[in-house]
Amino acid sequence: MSEVLENKTVTKGETTDFFSGLGIETTTESRVRKTKSLKERILNSIDTEIEIIEGRENLTLLKLNKTVNGKIYEVNENRFWKPSNSMENKLLVNIKLKGKIFGCGKKVDRYNPNYMVVENSKKKLIGLLNKAKDSLESIDENNENFWLI
Repeated sequence: MSEVLENKTVTKGETTDFFSGLGIETTTESRVRKTKSLKERILNSIDTEIEIIEGRENLTLLKLNKTVNGKIYEVNENRFWKPSNSMENKLLVNIKLKGKIFGCGKKVDRYNPNYMVVENSKKKLIGLLNKAKDSLESIDENNENFWLI
């Protein structure tokens, strides 16, 4: 025969009493996961981008399919660089973390961001990113006015 059980909320004290009644030790210790600072994440993002650039033949952005409202559109991939529309043979460069532009201490207008400009060459782009990374490494990670996304 089956028995109908009441819905009952068990409080923390009752749970502890239940386990201690069984002779089981309990604790409320929580697991703390060390997260990387924003500075560390941005520097890692730059390293990852440099690895991607080094593994490519050229700096042509790949075309990706994106679905919006059920329709498939072809869009450029989201990288640190894009070709300039107004300056021939130049790249517009930003440092990004998870697709968001890092403004190096300035608030970023996502519709009108400031870009670094460099020649359209893998070597020049990698050089610019390494120079930016070296400079960022020297800035105190506790400077909350600088490390903003």
